[in-house]
Amino acid sequence: MGRRAGRRRFPPIRRSCSRSNSRSTFPPGKADRGLRRCGRDGAVTAYVRYLAPDAAKHGDAAKHGDAAVSGDAAVSGDGGARWGVVEDEVLADGTIEDGIVEELAAPPFGGEVRTGNRTRLDELHLLAPATPSKVIAVGLNYRSHLDNSPIGTRPEPTVPPLFAKLPSSVVGPGASIEIPPDAEVVHAEGEVVVVIGRAARHVSPEEAGDRVFGVTAGNDVSERVWQRDDLQWLRAKGSDSFGPLGPRIVTGAAWEDLRLRTRLNGEVVQDARTSDLIFSIPEIIAYASRYFTLLPGDVIYTGTPGKTSAIAPGDRVEVEVEGVGVLANDVKVESPKDGT
Repeated sequence: MGRRAGRRRFPPIRRSCSRSNSRSTFPPGKADRGLRRCGRDGAVTAYVRYLAPDAAKHGDAAKHGDAAVSGDAAVSGDGGARWGVVEDEVLADGTIEDGIVEELAAPPFGGEVRTGNRTRLDELHLLAPATPSKVIAVGLNYRSHLDNSPIGTRPEPTVPPLFAKLPSSVVGPGASIEIPPDAEVVHAEGEVVVVIGRAARHVSPEEAGDRVFGVTAGNDVSERVWQRDDLQWLRAKGSDSFGPLGPRIVTGAAWEDLRLRTRLNGEVVQDARTSDLIFSIPEIIAYASRYFTLLPGDVIYTGTPGKTSAIAPGDRVEVEVEGVGVLANDVKVESPKDGT
């Protein structure tokens, strides 16, 4: 199928009784292409979610378990977590200089309410920049991945192939990817992740763009043996720490053409642009909204390009999205727990 022209028409629903680190390193000239082409209001804004300095100082995060300490957003509750807007700048060479974070009184999806409390970004412990009720992902959404899929060559899909990850899989920048002891083959999948800003149900692709709050970087960590052999991909895609996310949400960026790179131990292993997506972000949202109510803070991993790489304890994975920054996570083996 060639490149789409105009609005994509998905097949109609058939009703039946069937059961079915924030520093950017892109080179000058290309680094800020997506930033110059801003959103409809012309503004590019970055938001972070972080552990309140006083909570970190007094050890309050420990009360919420290891997930909160390591940067997890979803399962630990929001005790000690804060939202902030980042005031920094993109230099001429494309480098994002860390700056100041001004605290927000509430998550930014309903609008900014600034408290006036300001802290240097490099002094904060960043958390995953969303606490989603749903974590949706799209498979086979780059043509370069169709012939490099670890589960075999696949034809180009006619609708977005959706699957779910668990909210408890989400961890933030700097958190460890913890491989279960019985896992055999685990791969990293660098992706651009869209964050929903307004509720969406039965929206068209034309309406879907208004439901986008912003974009961030994500890693759809996947266990390939479980993906191949299990009835569903629950373990393969939804295990704890299999959904790194961050370091920030950027609003107003031209998400239809952002550069995505994945590095494994410093070596670039994936490099693509969102203009290469088979299904655009509005098309994905419109299709998903046929079946699920998307809520503010929900996230959609939009697909991974090319060939993915195996990861092992001791590795470091970095996913970089143009204008967003670098999501870096080290890999280790999950510590055995009593009774497991």
